[in-house]
Amino acid sequence: MRHRFALLGPVLVRLDDGRYARLSGRQRAVLATLLLNANTVVSRGRLEAAVWDEPPASAVANLQTYIAQLRRIAPVAPRLVTMGSGYVLEVARDEVDVLAFQDELALARLEADPAARADRLRQAIGLWRGRAAEDAPLSAVMGARLAELDEQLAGARCDWAEAELAMGRHAEVIGELRPFVAEHPLRERAWEQLIRALAQAGRRAEALSTYRHARAALVCELGVEPGPALRELQYDILSGEPPSPRRSICQLPADIADFVGRERELARISALSSPDAHAPPVVVVTGPPGVGKSTLAVHAAHLSRAAFPDGQLYLRLGGPAPRDPATLLAELLRALNAHVIPDSADERATLYRSMVADRSMLIVLEDAAGEHQVIPLLPGTSRCAVLVTSRGPLPALPGSSVVHLAVPSQAEAGTLLERVAGAARVRTDPDAAAAILRACGLLPLAIRLAGARLATRPAWPLRELADRLASAGTLDELSFGGHDVRASFAISYEALPAPARRAFRLLGLAGLAGTAEWAVAALLDGPLREAEQSMEVLTLAGLVTADEADQSGQSRYRMHDLLAAYARERAHAEEDPVRQGEALARFTGACLRRLREAAEDYPPPMIPSAPRPAVDRTAGAGRDWLHVERETLTAAVALAEPRTAAELAHLLSPFLVVSGFADEATAMLEGVVRRAPDRHTAMVTRLLLADIALEHRQVRVARALLEELAGHFAAEGDRHANLYVSTGLGTCHLLDGEPERAWPLVARAIAGFEALGDPGGLVNALITAVGVRMSTGEHDEAIALCRRGLDLTGERRYGDYAVRFHRSLGISLYEMGRTEEAIGHYEESIGLSRELGWGPGEQITLRRLGEAYGRLGRFEQAAAVLAHCRDMFVRTGDVYGEALTAYTLGELSLGQDRPEEALSFFTRCHDLTDEPGLRAGARNRIDALLHRPHKTPPSRP
Repeated sequence: MRHRFALLGPVLVRLDDGRYARLSGRQRAVLATLLLNANTVVSRGRLEAAVWDEPPASAVANLQTYIAQLRRIAPVAPRLVTMGSGYVLEVARDEVDVLAFQDELALARLEADPAARADRLRQAIGLWRGRAAEDAPLSAVMGARLAELDEQLAGARCDWAEAELAMGRHAEVIGELRPFVAEHPLRERAWEQLIRALAQAGRRAEALSTYRHARAALVCELGVEPGPALRELQYDILSGEPPSPRRSICQLPADIADFVGRERELARISALSSPDAHAPPVVVVTGPPGVGKSTLAVHAAHLSRAAFPDGQLYLRLGGPAPRDPATLLAELLRALNAHVIPDSADERATLYRSMVADRSMLIVLEDAAGEHQVIPLLPGTSRCAVLVTSRGPLPALPGSSVVHLAVPSQAEAGTLLERVAGAARVRTDPDAAAAILRACGLLPLAIRLAGARLATRPAWPLRELADRLASAGTLDELSFGGHDVRASFAISYEALPAPARRAFRLLGLAGLAGTAEWAVAALLDGPLREAEQSMEVLTLAGLVTADEADQSGQSRYRMHDLLAAYARERAHAEEDPVRQGEALARFTGACLRRLREAAEDYPPPMIPSAPRPAVDRTAGAGRDWLHVERETLTAAVALAEPRTAAELAHLLSPFLVVSGFADEATAMLEGVVRRAPDRHTAMVTRLLLADIALEHRQVRVARALLEELAGHFAAEGDRHANLYVSTGLGTCHLLDGEPERAWPLVARAIAGFEALGDPGGLVNALITAVGVRMSTGEHDEAIALCRRGLDLTGERRYGDYAVRFHRSLGISLYEMGRTEEAIGHYEESIGLSRELGWGPGEQITLRRLGEAYGRLGRFEQAAAVLAHCRDMFVRTGDVYGEALTAYTLGELSLGQDRPEEALSFFTRCHDLTDEPGLRAGARNRIDALLHRPHKTPPSRP
């Protein structure tokens, strides 16, 4: 077996020495599920459903154990990564036999030469060693996935037989297909190939007998007679005549000589357009104007000519100026050499379907305006395939598969620019070339026009065009030889009804590259239903792309950068300045109303919380809504008038910090300080900046801000705000290892917040007070403070404070020897962290949980938790956290008397960290392990 991982038969993992890893049944089931979803996050829930028909109560713990066991297998360990609440197996396609099989099938479809096609198909079929994942105890849920693989194998065998017959190799086909039709007696295509092979080999009686067997199987099992192809084949054999020759038609435009990339899309089109057993495959290529839909379709059609020997038909459907289906049917019938063209569209469609019924043809329909154009042009039998291009999706087209065409990769776009403008010239200034590609938004039409301008101006350096695109307006420069990006967009825009045109303009005005319908409704000042209708029209026109529902359940839409620039142009040209301002005010106001509710669990930590007006509950409120609307909300801060911008920023920044976007929060708050409507707002905003600095242990930055703010608030007589400054300065002393200097400041803040009745300020001060008591070993006092803090957060969580209180409670209980109690608080802390989406909070507590499991001798659970924790630290680039986890893993290995493993972890910790205390601790452990008495010292990694 040449692949690292194998599914096409028993589940196997090949080790570096050529042997195979030993796997239990459940480990094989987990691994098979991850491989079937390779390079995709598989949630724990999906894993449970795949491994058990009825998951046991211990399913979560069992899964963690299986994952930990798989990570001990060398080839699996670096590839199996924890992401969120799931796992992903990161593999190259040539490492997994099932992915290699699918790639070979796609490449075979692109081979014009029958011998090369047959060779590739034989290689693909040869990867199978039995039934897919035959030794993995997978649940019934996975049966459909495995059946899909079996179906792909059966199709590959038929494709191979077709290629062999094209070369006249009848004997080989007969030998392969006899057992195949016995196993799959309802596959008409396989029966047809076997009968044809027998007839062409001169075995006429056997061919007729085989036809009778095929008919009996179909009639007995399905109650239907053989299809036209089989019946015609029987007629030809009975008459002693070879099949009637058919004229091959090719109406395709010339192929594109400088076609670049799109391998994945070509392979997908090839796979989706493979003949189906029941209905003609229909593939719809969609995407915005200028993305290269027609270019891709024509290129794919040329590559697939060998798979459709009876010809390729091609029609332009007219796009925004749609042509009548009756006229299109008449064109098709003339191409098929029909003697009479019926008058009615229905009669033309019936005749068209009859004429292509027994032919293997590809029908390419370019620039469809809607399903009503395409449906009359669909053939009726499965030997034909249809490839459609359309600016928008065609959801009501029966049995269709969609290939959405996005902009190409940076590398593919660069290659396209080189082919149009000249490779040597483009490579002389890679920075300018990159700037041109950025200005074009990687849109192929724009890149071709930019390249053409360069090609006709050989004296221009690339920087000249890059500067023009940046300064003079990108759309003004993207025009050449009668082709124009703006004109391409305008065709779609001008065909829109008035409400959709206005929605498009206002989206451009707000600069929203991605948005949900509530934001569109606010811009339009209309009901949600009106926004939904407008976005549906824009999607069908290809001016926005509809994504799947986001994690908060909202429909979501994206707009290409150049389309957004065109929309902004139209807004400035068609909307007067007053109406523009009103639209933006409605949008930012809607953001603020929704944010007030959604940020309930994330109150600003360092400023007095203003009373919040009651708001209606919205479906998108909460953490998930904040995650998906993060970019929209930060854009709203920049668009809003200064006072609204400040409130938006104050509400949003705690969520950004907790979610790992502290740099974004800092930049946003600094912008608010510059635009603040008054000095007090600016100073309050700087309190939040000081808190972010403390969160990242930037003590000098925080102290400088806080000392300046103390003077300002004292001068203003703002005692309330100065209590927050006291808390912050106390935290500075705590982080500097000076708890005795921290306590008076924090105690004063606690008393002041109690007197003012500010629960938010009080929990903020209490969490610092807990840290002071823990640092001095006063764990009883720390526990009392934590419980007091949790009483306050019971009514309202105050963001991450409940997480911190539970974790601190767990640490103090652990230090007092009450490990089981500590674990309960760690688990509560982790659960709250996940609710809030606070990765750092979860990571810190996970390490403590693993440590506690280790103390109780629950080593497998400890290893699984710590491995998950380490993965999270690695993924977020937290080197200190990774080092600390490595140290804890070393301690766990020592507890299991595994000195070699322990030495490896302590060495990793030592090499990662510059923190003096942790580095010294790791050094001491390394020295002790290298000089263990009465035992062979472990080798240094």
